[in-house]
Amino acid sequence: MGVSAEVRHKTILEKVRSVGRIYVRDVARELDVTEVTIRRDLAVLQNDGLVTKTYGGAVLAAPEVSSSVRYRQTKKVSAKKTIGRLAGDLVKDGDIIYLEAGSTCYEIIPYLANRKNLSVIVNSLYLMRRLHEQPGHRVIIIGGEYRPDRMDMVGPGAVAAISQLGGFKAFTGADDITIDAGISGADRVTVGFAKMVLKRASEVIFVGDNTKFDKPALYKIADIDRLDYIVTDMKPSDAWHRAAKKKDIKLIYPRKPR
Repeated sequence: MGVSAEVRHKTILEKVRSVGRIYVRDVARELDVTEVTIRRDLAVLQNDGLVTKTYGGAVLAAPEVSSSVRYRQTKKVSAKKTIGRLAGDLVKDGDIIYLEAGSTCYEIIPYLANRKNLSVIVNSLYLMRRLHEQPGHRVIIIGGEYRPDRMDMVGPGAVAAISQLGGFKAFTGADDITIDAGISGADRVTVGFAKMVLKRASEVIFVGDNTKFDKPALYKIADIDRLDYIVTDMKPSDAWHRAAKKKDIKLIYPRKPR
């Protein structure tokens, strides 16, 4: 007796939520049904708003952007696009990268389109809205407790999941960064997850516009010693240049043409 449609749909959803993207041929082989059957299943799930069909498979359907995320997306847009371009230059073919769930890392994604063999780790459905437009990447979604206002996954489940990974370049933002207090955030749950990300990363790139500097937030994430790069939209102060040289941190910002 064949596998019922209900079981197939449940299996497909579990797999796409687990790995971020599924392929028709793989699911058909696993369930011992034809590829035509799986394509029909995907059509049903897409009509229900649960998945989005892609070439050869499907990804999770992109949710509506929450008002909170939409508001953050409108702040310092030009600066974030500049940072996204500069940070994108640090990604090489074959890299494994983590993108923090924020509007600055969102602007890095367009500059990944021409990279090959990337593995991209995210805990954000907001970022997945843009990543699913680039089907050539391997995407790893970190599960956990979903926060609709931020469109991210956090909590013990997310911390446990990221703790099993390593060797990735972490692109991370924060609410603030100072020379003495390091990088910090105002949300305790986000900070707890960020600490594990930095612990597991092989390289850490801070991305943030000029308003993030020198105003420490409530919860510390890490000292600046943990950073390998700082990418921002304006030339930092002389004090930052001295600190970066002392800590062997590379400062990246737009340079004026000669």
